[in-house]
Amino acid sequence: MKKLINRVIATVLSAVCMVGMTVNADSSDNFIMGDANGDGKFTVSDVILFQNWITGKDVTLNDYKACDFSEDGVLDIFDLSMMKKELCTDHFKPCKNTINDVFVNYVVVVTIKQQYPKRVWTAEDFRGVENIDYIQDVTPPAWSRQTLDIFLKERSKENVLKMIHDIESLNIEEIYMVRPTSWESGII
Repeated sequence: MKKLINRVIATVLSAVCMVGMTVNADSSDNFIMGDANGDGKFTVSDVILFQNWITGKDVTLNDYKACDFSEDGVLDIFDLSMMKKELCTDHFKPCKNTINDVFVNYVVVVTIKQQYPKRVWTAEDFRGVENIDYIQDVTPPAWSRQTLDIFLKERSKENVLKMIHDIESLNIEEIYMVRPTSWESGII
């Protein structure tokens, strides 16, 4: 009985959401895809806001065009589904730091994509990368991504950037991003 009720609710919700809303042509051309609340980034808050909007709650989207993932000019359940999928996808993020950035302690921070169970990473995993002194797992409790600090034997900005480049060139599928430890980038 419970399954039947859930199926009926899902069917009604789908029918309501299939109607959708046409996206206004005058929406901003300068938007971040998925940024429903207009705070300049695409996060779970945007998905929740759009989901509330789709289900008829009294909320306002900052930019309708940013939620049109199917790019068909209509906001509907398909856009919400694509939005959720995009948020949950771990795309590799290449490092954009330069020699002019502030480096706090010349440690390379490696963030691993969501994995269960988390594993122990060693210098052997980074075979071919020179100058590794030791690797420390610094993942805070309850984080879904594993975080590693790689300490360098010879510390300098140049060596940090070289190590980042060398790690990125290994194309290790589990790596989400590699960054220096810096205050300015917000990654510590």
